[in-house]
Amino acid sequence: MSNASFFDTTPLAELDSKRGWYTALGVFLVLLGAIASYAAVATTMLSVVFLGWILLAAGAGMVILSFLTGKWSGFLLTLAAGVLSIMAGIATLSNPVSGAVAITLLIGTILIAAGLFRSIASIVMRFPYWGWALLSGIVTFALGAMLVRNWETTSLWFLGVAIGVELILHGFSWLMFSKRIHSLAGELGTEADRRAA
Repeated sequence: MSNASFFDTTPLAELDSKRGWYTALGVFLVLLGAIASYAAVATTMLSVVFLGWILLAAGAGMVILSFLTGKWSGFLLTLAAGVLSIMAGIATLSNPVSGAVAITLLIGTILIAAGLFRSIASIVMRFPYWGWALLSGIVTFALGAMLVRNWETTSLWFLGVAIGVELILHGFSWLMFSKRIHSLAGELGTEADRRAA
């Protein structure tokens, strides 16, 4: 799909009027990624602690829901899942280093899936500057694969670096998207003025 055909079905003027938001998002993601990469171990520990709190909250929600919904066929399953989630959250929060090692495989797998999805979506959709999104997807996939392969030795710092690099590349792809929207809007506006004349 060409750039022109992409914008045939998209309100180009509306996209161009909001390009400042796309640029701001790109800059924010790049800065956030640089900070995450610089403080890689802290980023890893923060991610693990955050996940521990999510597990606790999700587990508490499932336990409460299992009692509020009454006695139904899934009561015990929901209750057991909630209790296990709470136990995993407590274990993660009580020892973040061990938690980092344990969840590295999971996060590496998520990075692999996200990289595949972004790569395939960019190839299929072919939006402006889709090559940058493809590059971002490929790098995300590669980082995930490296993380899964070397999880025992790199779990403390690699996760933080991987998150930082992924954020930087994702932010850069938004910056390129914003730039191309403005450029294409200018080209189509010039063409429209030429036809009107």
